Amino acid sequence: MTNNDSILIISDYFRNIDYEHTIDFYSHKTINCSEIETTLLDDYSMILLDLKDTEDTINYANKIRNIVPSMPLLLLSTLDEAKDFTYFRNIEGYGQIRSLNYRASDSDEILEYIQSLLHPEYPSEKTDIAIVLPVYNEASRFNNVYEFVKKLKVLLEEGFINASLYFINDGSKDNTEDLVKKLIDNDLLETNYIKQRSTISSHELKVNTRKAGTYIEGIKSIRSEILVFVDADNSFEIEDIAKMINIIKAGYYDIIVATKDMTAEKRPPIRRFVSFFKRLMTKPMLPKGVYDSQTGLKAVNSVAAQYILPYLHAETELAIDLELVYLAKRMNFRVLQLPVRCIDMEGSHVDIVRDSIHFVKSIFKIYKNHRNISLRKI
Repeated sequence: MTNNDSILIISDYFRNIDYEHTIDFYSHKTINCSEIETTLLDDYSMILLDLKDTEDTINYANKIRNIVPSMPLLLLSTLDEAKDFTYFRNIEGYGQIRSLNYRASDSDEILEYIQSLLHPEYPSEKTDIAIVLPVYNEASRFNNVYEFVKKLKVLLEEGFINASLYFINDGSKDNTEDLVKKLIDNDLLETNYIKQRSTISSHELKVNTRKAGTYIEGIKSIRSEILVFVDADNSFEIEDIAKMINIIKAGYYDIIVATKDMTAEKRPPIRRFVSFFKRLMTKPMLPKGVYDSQTGLKAVNSVAAQYILPYLHAETELAIDLELVYLAKRMNFRVLQLPVRCIDMEGSHVDIVRDSIHFVKSIFKIYKNHRNISLRKI
């Protein structure tokens, strides 16, 4: 994409907005839908879709994203919040999306939204994003981590320049920490754009906490408005991560939990059975519409994270996901479950028998510890 802050407007002229005066600060061009095929989209820094019909907006947005997956999009709508949310679920790619429920008096707000998409680093619209990567004894399959970081850097450089990566080493006993530091050093050498802080950083826990400590340490030590926790083994797609970030940024939900149960590839039958068993046992503890707490991809806004933090326990180990989601339910935070694409990578550190037994014990402890918690009692 170009770096000249030029804007392409695709309009059906239903709203008849005077863009010459509305966004005169930026270079822009307005076309109708039939001209998309003959327009070089790469020449523009962002695209504004000003269309009456919701389905048309989604279809043309996906046409754009098929050509430039990272293209920032501003979508004008006259919809209620529930319908407006369909944008974020159905548009592909990994760039930023913002939706403005337009009124004739919103010309100044259009300019503010454009500014936030073109320059999210500006304080007036700054939304820092932390992508947290828990790692443990990853030396033998660090190539998976390396490949995932390469994909995430594309997300950061082309989609969310105000995001950073944070490795949290969960007490590894091999040379994972050395490999992470080498990766960070190489990233600094390869960086060819200016940022206010490093793209990648790391923190090392002294003992292995079986995942729980990485969540607790991440929430405790990282000051960002959005926290994304994701397994570092290249199991997930950056398009799904971008979708989660855009939904959280829009303010519809406080927490988004991914589910891979219907989409996971290369998943052994025994793991499918165990997952089904866990879902049955945890269903009463989960928010409405959520049936999978354990998939290794979640996004949390900072408000929910800070309320939940004091009640998280390292002793829950791999059940930390369940504890977080159950606390969210008890505190009435808004939780969405989002189906994502996933490939189960070889080399998992999960011991099916031992960890399943511990998980069952943790279910009862979590329920006992938190069943009386609510925001009114905090």
